[in-house]
Amino acid sequence: MAETDTIAASTIDELKATLVRALERGDATLAAALYEPGARLLPPGAPVITGEDAVRDFWQRRIDGGSDGGVLETVHRAEYGDVAIEEGRYGRRSGETLLDSGKYLVVFRRRPDGAWRFATDMWNSDAG
Repeated sequence: MAETDTIAASTIDELKATLVRALERGDATLAAALYEPGARLLPPGAPVITGEDAVRDFWQRRIDGGSDGGVLETVHRAEYGDVAIEEGRYGRRSGETLLDSGKYLVVFRRRPDGAWRFATDMWNSDAG
C-alpha cells in the first residue's frame, strides 16, 4: 500500500496502517482524525477518553512519552454491515525498544462515504 497522509481509509487494514504511520511521524492530529466524533478510548489504568480533543491529547501524550510506532495484528474480525469488531494483538515501541504488548478489541464504523473510523478502542497490556 502506498504511504499517504489521507485519512479516507476504505478498509480497516488501511485505517490501522494509517494510525501506525501517524504515531511513527509523531502526528497526534492525524491519529485523532482516524476516530469518529464521539469515539471512546478505553486505555488500561485510565478513565474513558471521549471527544476529538481528548483523543488527540491522549495520542500526543503517548508520542511525547516516547511511543513512535508499533504493530496491530488482527486475530479475528467480524463485519456486520457498517460495523466491524476486531480482536487483535498490539506491540507499542520506541525505536527498537518494545514498550508494551497486549491485546485489543476495537469497534469500527463505516461512514456514509465508505471510510472506516475507530468508534470504540480498548486494549489491555500483557504486563499485568
